[in-house]
Amino acid sequence: MTSTRPTISDVAAAAGVSRAAVSKVLRDAYGVSPGMRERVESAIAELGYRPREAARAMRTSTRTIGVAVPLLRGQFFADILDGVYEALDSGPYRMLVSPFGHESDERNPGMESLWDREVEALIVVSPKVGTAWLDAFARRLPTVVVARHDHGKHYDRVVDDDRAGAALAVEHLAGLGHRRITHLSHDVTGPGVLSPHAVREAGYREAMRRLGLEDHIEVVHCGGSEAATEEATNVLLDGAERPTALFVGSDQGAFGSMRALAGHGLRVPEDISVAGYDDTQFASHPRFSLTTVAQYGTTMGRVAAQFALERAEGRTEQRAWVSEPALIERHSTGSPPG
Repeated sequence: MTSTRPTISDVAAAAGVSRAAVSKVLRDAYGVSPGMRERVESAIAELGYRPREAARAMRTSTRTIGVAVPLLRGQFFADILDGVYEALDSGPYRMLVSPFGHESDERNPGMESLWDREVEALIVVSPKVGTAWLDAFARRLPTVVVARHDHGKHYDRVVDDDRAGAALAVEHLAGLGHRRITHLSHDVTGPGVLSPHAVREAGYREAMRRLGLEDHIEVVHCGGSEAATEEATNVLLDGAERPTALFVGSDQGAFGSMRALAGHGLRVPEDISVAGYDDTQFASHPRFSLTTVAQYGTTMGRVAAQFALERAEGRTEQRAWVSEPALIERHSTGSPPG
């Protein structure tokens, strides 16, 4: 019987290049022009080719679930990993983690690395790679996407209802009497990607309008680190009219805002209230006592692992699970001054 599995020769023919040129693109070698890379990668995506695919088809099960996560700096990502570990710990499957940093619209190195290690299924957290590339990848390897709102045809999704979560934060602050509520949003949306932070921003805007506070809508885009949010908060505080409350897109960012407030001699919540998002471990620490929106990262990790196991065992139909957020009120929010 003739195999229909695509080969490197098929890719070379489709792209109009040599086998050696395809090999250079696959190895990310020097000397590959952008035009050649585009032709080869388009042929790879169209044909569904992947290196070592023949060996993959013949091998025995590795009993491994891959997890690709952004560089391990955020507590929320650690919570997801905890959930994956808990779900896999009592069974035969094990977790293999591949952090990733820079990714493009057409490549995620963490996901590719896990494919080459022949995992049975893959969980990827908050990728910025394009939906078309992600969907093509999921056709070749069972994939579960965590913390991303756009819909592909071939991967499962585990997300938080970020729109509702943002509304909870705004409603809480408005209920305390705040009107000048500024949202610090992490600007991490990639091309064609609907990130959790983009959805939270939309939820903030909708809630402000619904509560009659449209004249006070203010969004500050900044990086996702504590340092970036601290810097953005410093600029905000130096403005002509300070807000009385900050709704920050993550707990990690909220800690940076609180540090900026302390540097300006401002008290939380007596002078400015601060609310975060995630309900990470440090949010409940007495030093911060951060009011935040819980999205239950550990639970999301457990569900993602269960979906991955089902995919590894043969499930083909698409599934999605949405976490219901909850407001966790602590001591970082209070009535506005005056």
